[in-house]
Amino acid sequence: MLNWWNSLDALQHFFAYVAIPATLILCIQTILLLFGLGAGGDGELDSDTSGLDTGDGTAPDLDAPDTDVPDSWDGESGHDLAHDPGLRIFTIRGLVAFFSVFGWAGLALSRSGVPGGVSTLIAFLLGLGAMVVLALMLRGALGLQSDGTMNLKNALGLCGTVYLTVPPRRQGTGKITLVLQGQLGEFEALTDEPEPLKTGQSVQVIGLSGPIMVVCRK
Repeated sequence: MLNWWNSLDALQHFFAYVAIPATLILCIQTILLLFGLGAGGDGELDSDTSGLDTGDGTAPDLDAPDTDVPDSWDGESGHDLAHDPGLRIFTIRGLVAFFSVFGWAGLALSRSGVPGGVSTLIAFLLGLGAMVVLALMLRGALGLQSDGTMNLKNALGLCGTVYLTVPPRRQGTGKITLVLQGQLGEFEALTDEPEPLKTGQSVQVIGLSGPIMVVCRK
């Protein structure tokens, strides 16, 4: 190892000084990620505070006309999730990947006889390529995560069962259970019916009022 290190010229030493620490950091990041300790940097949703949260900190108007909810609305947590977080290239992970690939590529090219300027340029481009590839992978992973959120629009026309009594004429909300996107869930509901919808009754979703389902007797 010492003989190999002594055989390096000044430029190769520079590449090694860049590559070795970056690779160690990359390994540490990977280990932390495997143990679930390194995933907090991408941001997390706030905890659920109310089933009636409309996303702006105010409760929905139960007497308001039915409105659409965004496609990315998470029906369980009451938050609007962005589908496309953008291509985040200049992140800590991206920079670590850049320096790691830049260092080892430059060292390999220089050791193979490629002139210093050319090897530096190629290593720089390869490092940028690694950053872009990593950013694309992270965006794809976030896209898969968003695809798993519940879209309340898919509940229109579905039938469910009253879990907590739904007051009549939108005088308040109750809760229903139904299978949405292959998962059994519990959702806030209101009705225009003149009589309350009692626990155990079958209902059908006919509309949405913000994050709340509008149901009728089935």
